[in-house]
Amino acid sequence: MAFCSHCQREFETVAGQSFCDECGGQLSTNTGKTDVSSNEDIAVQSTIDQGSSPPIGPSDQLMQHLPSTDIDPSDGRIQQVASSQKVDIGDKVTNVYNQITPQDYCAYGGEKVQPDYSFRCPTCGREPLCVDHYDKVRRICAFCLKTQLTSCAVCGGGFQTDETESCQRCHKTVCADDWDVDRNWCSTCSASWKDVVSAMEAGDVVISMGTVVGTDELQINDNALMTQDGRPVATIKENTWYSSVKQWHRVKQQLLVRERQAMRRFYPSMQLDVDDQGSASWSGEVTTWSGKRYDVLLRYPPSFPYRPPAAYVTRPRIKESRHIYPDGHLCLFHKDDKAWQVNTTAATVMSWVSLWLHCYEVWLESGNWPRPEADQMVISPKY
Repeated sequence: MAFCSHCQREFETVAGQSFCDECGGQLSTNTGKTDVSSNEDIAVQSTIDQGSSPPIGPSDQLMQHLPSTDIDPSDGRIQQVASSQKVDIGDKVTNVYNQITPQDYCAYGGEKVQPDYSFRCPTCGREPLCVDHYDKVRRICAFCLKTQLTSCAVCGGGFQTDETESCQRCHKTVCADDWDVDRNWCSTCSASWKDVVSAMEAGDVVISMGTVVGTDELQINDNALMTQDGRPVATIKENTWYSSVKQWHRVKQQLLVRERQAMRRFYPSMQLDVDDQGSASWSGEVTTWSGKRYDVLLRYPPSFPYRPPAAYVTRPRIKESRHIYPDGHLCLFHKDDKAWQVNTTAATVMSWVSLWLHCYEVWLESGNWPRPEADQMVISPKY
């Protein structure tokens, strides 16, 4: 009986069989997980004690290339030889140093192979092979991977395995001529995607399980619209996307006039600016009771007046404080207060900013925030 540690199964073997028929892994004569190397030591010891030569295998063929060995008369074990020799193994030349052990060398790369991690290629019969040069999924060695021809799923031609690619979408194997390098797709999937884009532009698509499907791929089954492979579809209601939200100050001139008048009355030093993206903001300086000066920025959101402007202290920057958000804009009111209404102006926000700065200075001096607080969390903003 033999035991395969890779498959974890025990079965009958034919004479001379040392590798598993299923996975190509090294077989053990024990019926469980044991130290294979110690079993091989026992096999070598037993053979020597009986005065006969063991069968010649790949390991023995390798040993024939090595310098002569000494046998310790006390226990009959093979001793290490203090010399080295270059030996042809696979397609490489390997220096084998003063170690004669039951370990074999990989038939492809010449690396030492532990018995528990050696394989035999079912295609060409080469053995032993290390884990790096034996594909356990395909059950094929590195030699065969180089020489074996793989059929292209698109053109049907035969190509060496290392000259083919696997499509990341359909997972078919294709040759270099049928490979889209930019998308990592096969040419069939790449052409299909172009058809899908054209269908989306024409509006001739539906959604099936989250995937866009062309209307030419649909069928009616029991009065229900389905894909050809039986998946349900959802039709798309007409919609239009905008590249950017239209700025309020460009479409609501009266609202802009109101904002200018309110700010000019209460904070005449504030300046209104519009950036390259069309976003409007106020900037200017505020002086507190203590005489400290702060540069303040009020940035309007595109959805103003349904959302308030965001207020920032740009100089000096706030290193840490209560009632400030991580991006640096000030928390001026609690959302449950309903302090912000659609008729509230940016001038009102500036008044809240001024009060916030005075509270901030008191907090720096005493550790207390002199206004009602919903929480006392201290934030170190990054802006």
